[in-house]
Amino acid sequence: MASSITLKRTCVGLLACAMIVSTTGCKTSGASPTASGGTTSAPQASTQMTPAEKQLREDESRFNKTVFGGVVTGAAMGAVAGGLLAALSGGNRRQIQQGVLVGAVAGGVLGGVDGYATAKKQQAGNNEVRALQSAVADLQQDNARLEQMIATSDVVLREGQQRLASLRTDLAAGKMSARQAEEARKREENNIATLNKALEKARETRTQYSQAGQRMTNDPNNRRNLDAEIAKTDRQIAQLERNISDYSRALAVSKA
Repeated sequence: MASSITLKRTCVGLLACAMIVSTTGCKTSGASPTASGGTTSAPQASTQMTPAEKQLREDESRFNKTVFGGVVTGAAMGAVAGGLLAALSGGNRRQIQQGVLVGAVAGGVLGGVDGYATAKKQQAGNNEVRALQSAVADLQQDNARLEQMIATSDVVLREGQQRLASLRTDLAAGKMSARQAEEARKREENNIATLNKALEKARETRTQYSQAGQRMTNDPNNRRNLDAEIAKTDRQIAQLERNISDYSRALAVSKA
């Protein structure tokens, strides 16, 4: 009876673990939704946003849900579910305990880079080359999302620079008060905040794929294609950094 209760408690614990992994694997930046379905880092009327600004928030939200994170979450959920199934399958005590243990260990391990690498190896039947090819395909999808977001950020940057230049001229001409100018700048600050969140996620994703590749193989030649795709990520990160820098500079000039 005590053993049965213990197993049930273990199952509940595994289920809780699965729920935690699911929510953390799909976490967002804590932004609030806009009318267009995107997100913004601070209160901002959706009617004030241009189509490019709305698209930027949608792109950032989409990129935040990387393929990498989805694989890790799916693998962890599958491992925990396997442990629950083993515990409830009606096998003997040792089999049930082993099943629960496997599920618990896998659920605990599959929570990051190690989980991604392990999941890819298992999906590829422990074939190193196929596992790496699958990782390359994942990063290509994440890079495509990042590329789209950067293209949108180019437009938002140009719009913001124009608004900030007009703001400075209007302020100098007495067409708006200092308070109105400060309120207007919040719009640009929100855009920059969105870009910074995307940059943080891009850097994190780049590191995750690099570390996962190293865990999949010790042979640099086998990581050649993955490293090439990571190099593309680096170039996109550099472009995003330039956009943020240019935007921040225009904002600072408007305050001078």
